Amino acid sequence: MTVHHPPPPTGDTASRATATGVPPSGDTAAGTPADQAPLAGRTALVTGATGQLGDAVCRLLAARGAAVVGVHRTPSERAEALAAGTGARLLRADLSDPDETAALLGRVRELGPAPDILVCAHGATARRPVLGGAYDAAAEQRLWQLNTGSVQQLAAAAAKRMMRAKFGRIVLFGSRGGATGMPGQPGYAAAKAALSGWAASAAWELGPFGVTVNVVAPGAVRARPEDAPVYSAEEDERAAGRTAVRRLAEPAEIAEAVGFLAAPGASYVTGQTLLVDGGARW
Repeated sequence: MTVHHPPPPTGDTASRATATGVPPSGDTAAGTPADQAPLAGRTALVTGATGQLGDAVCRLLAARGAAVVGVHRTPSERAEALAAGTGARLLRADLSDPDETAALLGRVRELGPAPDILVCAHGATARRPVLGGAYDAAAEQRLWQLNTGSVQQLAAAAAKRMMRAKFGRIVLFGSRGGATGMPGQPGYAAAKAALSGWAASAAWELGPFGVTVNVVAPGAVRARPEDAPVYSAEEDERAAGRTAVRRLAEPAEIAEAVGFLAAPGASYVTGQTLLVDGGARW
């Protein structure tokens, strides 16, 4: 029996494969098997790098071969530990300030290549129920700028550089609350929900250039012992009981979803919001 192998791509076919970000197979340029270091040669910019989710993302991407640049707001021992444990280069920036957000990519370029991967893991919650008192417009604007405005600003700027390289992965951190609502935190839920609409829209513009845009929307995540709890033990227990797996997520489990979307092999996944919530129902 004769087995016919398809010829390798040539001419326009080969150039289109490169131009649209379709990943090559085989080993990486450095000779490391691609399945061991799929992000070798890539630079990842991760905001919120010292938060429990940002820290987990930095460690995972570094373990998969990426050169990581982490962004955090305040100096801390956690930042020092992250840099020591991953080799990440760290920058301080207050992303609630549009001017600091605008200047961030230029500062990253001073350290090395422009990012091929952007993970926006920064944000803040706020308990301000609709019936909780007078509407605080200034506070809601600050919340929106940090959770939504700065993310859009940074992602749009990074995308332009990725387009020229014909490769890019943009992963935004939403929230299950943005998809299903979050009683007592309507401003936060609205800010996170907006990211899904932005990603779905931006994906259409950026797709022809090999750039994907997706949202990871975590459910309830176990807090690190050293962090001040956001929710009470009773609230955590109730949230865990409403998941199919009957427990809270570990930060590393959320990071795995980011790792999938950041990988070259996720080139056909874009404009999506991936719920990572343990099958929660409420």
